[in-house]
Amino acid sequence: MTARLRVDRLTTGYVHAPVLRDLSLEVGDEIVAVFGSNGAGKTTLLRAISGSLPAWRGEVLLEGAPLRRTPSWRRVTRGLAHVPEGRHVFAAMSVEENLDVAGLAVRRQPSARHDVYELFPRLHERRAQAAGTLSGGEQQMLAIGRALMTRPRLLLVDELSAGLAPVVAQSLVAGLAEIRSRGIALLLVEQSPQLVADLVDRAYVLDHGTLVAEGTIAQIGGVERLAEMYLARR
Repeated sequence: MTARLRVDRLTTGYVHAPVLRDLSLEVGDEIVAVFGSNGAGKTTLLRAISGSLPAWRGEVLLEGAPLRRTPSWRRVTRGLAHVPEGRHVFAAMSVEENLDVAGLAVRRQPSARHDVYELFPRLHERRAQAAGTLSGGEQQMLAIGRALMTRPRLLLVDELSAGLAPVVAQSLVAGLAEIRSRGIALLLVEQSPQLVADLVDRAYVLDHGTLVAEGTIAQIGGVERLAEMYLARR
């Protein structure tokens, strides 16, 4: 079976400074996490996959189709959605307007909001509220919901739990499990392996732009070893 996503010997970075070097990974019909310390290249990886950062060498393939020369907006129409770190909701627009704008990218009808509201009932309660007045957790729900409005086959999520209380982060993890049950594969960047250990099928560990470990959480050595060895939490 063709992998949902395949990254093949990807090299990229900023200006003349490479960040990722000959990096290869795959995501099938599963949830995969990418771990690593700050500056390891995790966010750069998601940007290169989504097309907001060009690849210098190598290839990104979505269900077997090469994307290297495909602009980011076209990748969305092909089934790739990216929830960036920091959420980046349209602050002055309502929750409902945020969702509808995202749906325009794939000519999706406003009625598609129902699926998002079913996943995150809090957004339905806040649907007329300006996005900039939502709590951090609610904004993260909206950022994920906005991505879902584009009907993705693969969802990239960067730093799901950043700045959120543990109980809020746990509710978002439950939301990701539901998203997976809807047939959407996920690639997550996350700083807290404890939070997603029971959610992910496999994980990759990045260090200075190269892969240093991969496999299940148990194969990598477990949550504690992962945090101590690769995330500088001693």
